Amino acid sequence: MDFKTQLGHQSMDKLKITIAILAWKSHRNLKNVLKSYKKNGLFDVCDEIIVLFQEISDEDLKIAEKFKVDYIGFEENIGIGRAFATLATRAKNEHIILLEHDWKLIEPKEVVFTRLNQGVSLLNEGVDVVRYRHRKHPGYPHYSFSLKGRELDYYDEWHQITSPHLLDSIHWLDPAVVFPDKIKKYKEHFITTSRYGNWTNNPCMFKRDFYIEVTKDFLGDSIDLEQKIAFWWPRQHFKVAHGEGLFKHEDLIKYSTFQRLKGKAATILEKLKK
Repeated sequence: MDFKTQLGHQSMDKLKITIAILAWKSHRNLKNVLKSYKKNGLFDVCDEIIVLFQEISDEDLKIAEKFKVDYIGFEENIGIGRAFATLATRAKNEHIILLEHDWKLIEPKEVVFTRLNQGVSLLNEGVDVVRYRHRKHPGYPHYSFSLKGRELDYYDEWHQITSPHLLDSIHWLDPAVVFPDKIKKYKEHFITTSRYGNWTNNPCMFKRDFYIEVTKDFLGDSIDLEQKIAFWWPRQHFKVAHGEGLFKHEDLIKYSTFQRLKGKAATILEKLKK
């Protein structure tokens, strides 16, 4: 059965995946990403899309109505960790993808269907996290690019170990070739343990109950989750996978075209100084 035939059947029985989006005073960004989800078939492929609005406004409600998405609204800002946990608890499906409001979908429907299906299969085979930040077009900014060339040499203060972000090297090399004792290739994905695949709020697919269980002691306030869980996560033995990905980071508010070009120019100048 080819993809188009598959998708025809899926129109009545979509993939049982919940897309859960966190938004906060981000109307321009949210409209940008929801348009990309409509254009590239995410609404057609997944059977649930929910948005959680922090400090909900009338404009938020208009966006939810325009795109016909379910939503949760809070008058206050409850923080990223607690918001994601709320979304996970609210999700009706076992498989969930958690996204912030500035992750644009940049692959067409056929690729979206295939890669999401692969993620579900991996989780059902025992992988704990499947990452979906796009391998070739990850967007700006991306912290791990500052580690390029010293992947095994840097010490990370949050994690208090060396090289916790090693899996991110997929964006500039083949880690299964360069680090074969730490990262393996399995079908279309690179797989490592949580020792070298750091916890991230970047787009990831989880099983709902797993996400709720591992984050419950680290939610904190504001943007605490990533920092609070950083020391504990790499000392576990969870399996983390990253393939070619689907989503590009595109913040139209914080990072204008000028700022992105300025950042690239600064990087080039720094290299020239060396």
